[in-house]
Amino acid sequence: MKTYISLSGFDASQIVSLIVKYGIEGGDRIVLIRPEEERDSRGELTVQAVRDLSRQIDSRIDLQIHRVDHRDFEGMVVSLKDLLEGSEGQVFANLSGGPREIFLAFTIACLSHPLKIFRATNFSDIERCLNEIELPNIAAVLEEKQKRILNDVLESQPTTISEIARRLGISESTVSRQVARLADLKALEISPTGKTKEIRITLTGKILL
Repeated sequence: MKTYISLSGFDASQIVSLIVKYGIEGGDRIVLIRPEEERDSRGELTVQAVRDLSRQIDSRIDLQIHRVDHRDFEGMVVSLKDLLEGSEGQVFANLSGGPREIFLAFTIACLSHPLKIFRATNFSDIERCLNEIELPNIAAVLEEKQKRILNDVLESQPTTISEIARRLGISESTVSRQVARLADLKALEISPTGKTKEIRITLTGKILL
């Protein structure tokens, strides 16, 4: 099951691009984020365009509108955080479009739950295309040993577990365990290369340092 969560402004093309890029079928869900008070009919036209498209693809696609009060910033962040936490299946979060006030609140909600999101995207107004973006896990708290490993990888990447262990004077089993934890936090990326695994630092890892 896929759950698509997207800000919704006056242009349906970014939402359509999201659906086309990753595919959608009966049982999947689309959640469009809109303000409680609609002051421009173009917003409703966008919602209707997405509704018409989803019905053409499969009538079992569930389209929902998540309303937030644009005047209550804290309330928006909490509401959108709860929306993410309650979403099922693979969650796709589109960080583009919609009112600026809601965009900022949704971005904060996504940054607070990056491990909940399967794919994050952003629609480029310049190139008119949908791009995948990496959300850093800025909420993670690292141990000192994990920071040492991140610093070592940053200075020597791509590297391996045995090389990290040798440079830091730590057992390979300890490094392997900590690297796995850092990969779970999205701070490190592990890529199989032949019989070895190359390790690189991610945006999350750089921010946490």
